[in-house]
Amino acid sequence: MPSLTEGRVAAVLPMDLGNETPLKWMDLLIAGGCLLGDRWFGSQLLFYLFIVYLLVRLFFSSVASDFSMLLLLIPNVGITLLNVGGTTIPLLNLLICLALLKLVLLFGHVPLTKSYLFLVGAVVAYEWGHVVYYDIKSIFLLFSWSGAVVYVSLFLYYSQETYNHRLAVTYFIAGVLISALFGIMDFVDRYGSLLNHNATIRFFGGAGDANYFSMYSMMAMFCLLYIISRQTKKALKIVYPLLFLFFMAFGVLSLSRMFMMVVSLLCLMLLVNVIFSRKRNKRLIHFLLLVSLFLSIFVFHFREEVGSLVGLLFSRFTDFMDDPAGLTSNRNILAEQYLEMLKVNYEQLLFGIGIQEYHIRSGILLEAHNFLLELLVVWGIVGFLAFGGYLLSLFKLAGSSSSLNGTSMIGWLPLLCIGVSFMSINAVSNESFFLLLLFAIKHLYEYALILDSPSMRLK
Repeated sequence: MPSLTEGRVAAVLPMDLGNETPLKWMDLLIAGGCLLGDRWFGSQLLFYLFIVYLLVRLFFSSVASDFSMLLLLIPNVGITLLNVGGTTIPLLNLLICLALLKLVLLFGHVPLTKSYLFLVGAVVAYEWGHVVYYDIKSIFLLFSWSGAVVYVSLFLYYSQETYNHRLAVTYFIAGVLISALFGIMDFVDRYGSLLNHNATIRFFGGAGDANYFSMYSMMAMFCLLYIISRQTKKALKIVYPLLFLFFMAFGVLSLSRMFMMVVSLLCLMLLVNVIFSRKRNKRLIHFLLLVSLFLSIFVFHFREEVGSLVGLLFSRFTDFMDDPAGLTSNRNILAEQYLEMLKVNYEQLLFGIGIQEYHIRSGILLEAHNFLLELLVVWGIVGFLAFGGYLLSLFKLAGSSSSLNGTSMIGWLPLLCIGVSFMSINAVSNESFFLLLLFAIKHLYEYALILDSPSMRLK
């Protein structure tokens, strides 16, 4: 039986080789200018001009650049919504479908390995098997969801020789930065100050949700480490620690309990890894020293504001110590309701009820807010195992197992951010989930490629 990696594609687009093209800075400036300018001037004209630009750039950009631009849009999904006939459609979903069409037109003549084709087809077909339970709106959503799964699967397969992770990381970090800047303008306009917080007033940037924004902030913080490990420009040594603290600060402003726990744990793991690693990274050591210095200065000068905000964040734990429902924002009640639903219907337990608008069709009306529970509800035990097989195929195709064995813990950080974050927010029902998953998996292997570089070690 042929392996998934047999016969990888070596085809290259004629317009560029997937490297950092001149379009990169144009993309970032136009994206930031249009999305932030749209909020500043209170007009949607710049947003529509941005859409036109994205459609035109599809003809000139590489598939690697297309994927990177999709990553930029993910943290801004809440401010890039199209209203079509009274229905709100994320611009991200539309561009995923167009990027998929481009992939098929460019590489449709290049055959996939049969095992990989069967696996991807089985995953999509399994979800389509629930279409008998769907209404017209859910069927429309099913097309969009299927497009995301197929796009991610084909992009991984066809971009083996052209994928540029540094480009992807740059776009994603820029997207989170744009999201945060948009959130600053929006929050100050609504509440007058960034410090006007309470349990119900939380910073969510351009993501539209505080918990999702906190996840994007975490990922951006730890993706910076990849750029730092490769960076040779001394002028940027001060910029990256400040950017790291910027993302950390607005992650804290989201008042996400998940952010506080995960970042605290992962930063401790990062510190231990850098200090006790046999292959010490000189750049990361300098970076952590600057982060500690800048953080100390900031906390000292704004100790009252920081103390008030940290106290408010801790109150989200302490105020609900005797109230599990309040501590979990009723997620434990949702879990009980969904598990009870599965207990009384063995067919749903085995095969699930389908992804599209499952919370409405279940009668519970609220989504599961837990990746594992959500997967069990929508796909059942059979689908749970099928997704596990699909996930393993992504890992296998993304890189060799030998490089995975030598990967530093630092390379795992974005994937850990996703894994922990999606235990309290929705996952498989969002198209962006599959793009983030692929991005984090590729980050794992790409970091391994630079781990043994002589320039990363102390001399």
